[in-house]
Amino acid sequence: MNRIAKLSVIAAFSSLAFAAIPHAQDAKMEWPAEIEQTVRDFKGDKFTVVDISTLSEQDQTRLWVERATAEQRAALQAAVNGNAELAAQLKAKNVEMGNIGGAQQGADGSLTIYMR
Repeated sequence: MNRIAKLSVIAAFSSLAFAAIPHAQDAKMEWPAEIEQTVRDFKGDKFTVVDISTLSEQDQTRLWVERATAEQRAALQAAVNGNAELAAQLKAKNVEMGNIGGAQQGADGSLTIYMR
């Protein structure tokens, strides 16, 4: 009976560890904090435009861009339009403003704009 109890406890702890994995993945997919303000304040031309279809289907960035709410995307697009210099540079690269789905700031201050 003691062995059965030990196995039950081990099984319970193992299932808890696996249950935490999806939660950890969800945390990585959260919308970047204060990205709208970052985009609004962005200066310079150190930015990249990436189509999310070029990212693997399991890529965390692709997942959070695809799962962004309409309100999050609208706020981001408003922030881009609020930065006249950035908006002009994006339009010069024929970026459809309505297709902007996400953005991230790099450690070097560069900006990555993700297109849907």
